[in-house]
Amino acid sequence: MNRKRLILLAIVVVLAICISIAFHSWNKAQQEKETANRELRNEYGYAAGSLHLDVDTSQYDQTGDPHDIELTPTDLTYGLVQRWEAIAGAIPIIDYPEEAVTEEDWLNVYNTYAKNLFKMEDASEEITKGEEDETANSMVIYDYVSNGSVYSD
Repeated sequence: MNRKRLILLAIVVVLAICISIAFHSWNKAQQEKETANRELRNEYGYAAGSLHLDVDTSQYDQTGDPHDIELTPTDLTYGLVQRWEAIAGAIPIIDYPEEAVTEEDWLNVYNTYAKNLFKMEDASEEITKGEEDETANSMVIYDYVSNGSVYSD
């Protein structure tokens, strides 16, 4: 009788450990999914702000899936894209995602834009080299692409 209880106890312990491991794995997967969704929602927000996009979250509000967030270009978006394309044509180190713009893949466009910020700064510094206040103009290209104007005293 003792042996049967010992075997039963061992089985219960093994099952409890297996259930605990399964729950831990499921919980970890859920946390990773939530983190990925939060990062994607943030990326949509950054893209909308940087590229002057309108955001429609009506479908996302129903599903909770960040892939259901819609980014729609505005006139400001098209102006930014045109200026960016012109600058990229004149300054070869600045990349322009022509295919992503054509396909209106705004997250890809935003990622390329974000990667270009340092290149725009480097090109701006090169252009303004020798001026009396170089630091004030270190983002002249970014200002032009983003806003369509350049601040100067």
